[in-house]
Amino acid sequence: MTETEEYALQFIRTWAEAVVRQAERARAVRVRAARDSRNYEHMEDWSPTTEEIEANFREQWAEEHMLVWAAHQLERWEGRLRSERGQDAVEPDELLKNIRDALEHLDEVDFKDGSAVPPSAPGGRVSGKALRRLPGEQLWIELPDGGSFEGVTPETVEAHALAVVRSIENDLEQQLVDRYLDLLRDR
Repeated sequence: MTETEEYALQFIRTWAEAVVRQAERARAVRVRAARDSRNYEHMEDWSPTTEEIEANFREQWAEEHMLVWAAHQLERWEGRLRSERGQDAVEPDELLKNIRDALEHLDEVDFKDGSAVPPSAPGGRVSGKALRRLPGEQLWIELPDGGSFEGVTPETVEAHALAVVRSIENDLEQQLVDRYLDLLRDR
């Protein structure tokens, strides 16, 4: 195994574990935000304040964004490992890639009716390519209850990460078996 392949394995495992942790965090924030939102509607003494609801939104937005970023990194390192091993590339999840790209360039777009929309820049130059590739050519800013950006749920991303972790653990186990067999041959 080359040093580059070893690092690719290390980064796959790093990002797969990060996706699992981040999915857990995103899910916990989502549950709390939904509960607080329902309680806010009661307008009782015990109901959360408007400031708490707004803080929940900001925290959930950031956690969901970090989940998408971690999942994207995992996909990229999977591709690198496959390339190092001379294996065929796996098609990346285009929706995940487009969401990640749209989030990365969110500061360059316009906002209309609660969603990010692609702008037309002066001089005919157009930005917002990733937004144009999303359903409806927009990214909703408000996150739906129980959902994430454009239907990419933490559960979906986490399931993919767990499969990668399992495949890497199998690779590492096989690597140990191969080393053991090499030691036996060298006797």
